[in-house]
Amino acid sequence: MKIEKLVERPKSLTAIAKDMIRNAIVDGELPFGSQLSESALALKLGFSKTPVREALLQLKLEGLVEILPQSGTLVFKPTEHQVREICRFREIIELSALELAMRLDADELAQRLTAALKIGREESLDDDSRHRKQDAQFHGAILECCGNAYLQSAYQLVADKIQALRARLAVGDKPVGTCDDMHAEIMRLIRDGNVRKACTELRAHIRSTEDSYIRASKIDGNAGA
Repeated sequence: MKIEKLVERPKSLTAIAKDMIRNAIVDGELPFGSQLSESALALKLGFSKTPVREALLQLKLEGLVEILPQSGTLVFKPTEHQVREICRFREIIELSALELAMRLDADELAQRLTAALKIGREESLDDDSRHRKQDAQFHGAILECCGNAYLQSAYQLVADKIQALRARLAVGDKPVGTCDDMHAEIMRLIRDGNVRKACTELRAHIRSTEDSYIRASKIDGNAGA
């Protein structure tokens, strides 16, 4: 039997448009609740309207845009209740992932988290941008080390929304400013092999930023209204 070498196909225009629009939403370039025009996006991206329309339909399925009768297409705008739901879901997934990762290989997890917290130090980022990037990498590393593909897949349901909220956090927000200390404490507990206390500290860390995310969603949403 002849086995042909697989060749990676180039991305379609729809996939490229989807990635570019998603990045603009997640990075905060497009405010929560802001109107999205197919024509304007197509002109900006240099595409026809068809791949843009298809990209928006796919992003709707992922919950990043809303397509409403009489109102058109809008960037998603999470309510306070939805932000709290996202944080509770995140808590369940991350705590399960942390426990699994520690039992699987705590030393490898500690090494990955240490590497994650070094990211951004060599880049010309302000303190808030660096902290947010490190926070994203820190939590992402926990999922990557858990060894459970179903947990990793479930986390993707909210990963982009978490990153979108993280990108809109107010500069100097006090709970966000304590992330470094909480990361350090979680790292210490991981190295000590204390699964229960590490999970307790991670839960406290996630909950400490919940109100910050709610404030971020309201400020950005009002700006885009």
